[in-house]
Amino acid sequence: MSPSDVSDLPRARAPGRPREAATEDAIIDAALSLLDEQCYSEITIEKIASRAGVGKPTIYRRWKTKADVVLHAYGVRAANRGAPLLPSDDAFGDLEEMLARLFTVTNHPTNARAVRCFIAESQYDEGFRKAFFETFLSKRRAAMTAILVHGQNLGQVRKDLDMEVACDLLYGAFAARLINGVLPLDRAFAAKIIKQLRPGFQAAPR
Repeated sequence: MSPSDVSDLPRARAPGRPREAATEDAIIDAALSLLDEQCYSEITIEKIASRAGVGKPTIYRRWKTKADVVLHAYGVRAANRGAPLLPSDDAFGDLEEMLARLFTVTNHPTNARAVRCFIAESQYDEGFRKAFFETFLSKRRAAMTAILVHGQNLGQVRKDLDMEVACDLLYGAFAARLINGVLPLDRAFAAKIIKQLRPGFQAAPR
């Protein structure tokens, strides 16, 4: 019997947590702890399995690739930072708040390094680039679009606004400062972005 077969044998269930959920939690925690220590390119399914105390088949039953595991784990961490952003009667204020929250999460040194590693990996690995967009970038762009559509419904945002370009401008400012790693990513910068973009996004006065 191989080590992976042994690690896939049924284990005692931790009190208060179903075994399947506890196993998934262990895999996510393992992926995150590795991501805190090394770049994405250095992480392997073997390392995740070893740290989680499971066999590789256990991971592959849940996720198809290393990218799926690691990006899912990072997404769980990001989603657990703070309360959901609820729409208000000020769409531009909501955009600023969304950016400020994104900056806060990413400002943690290990998170910033992880996202930089993701961006770097995307330049060389087409499969990872697609996974990164689908599980990371597309969700943030969808959230930005939802705020802008809400702004259109409020009469604050132009009806003819190109949503794809708008998202590129909003996320591009974040990515530029994240990559250079020198200029601050903070609420003040979020406010400056919205102040600069508002005249181009804003609906004409009635």
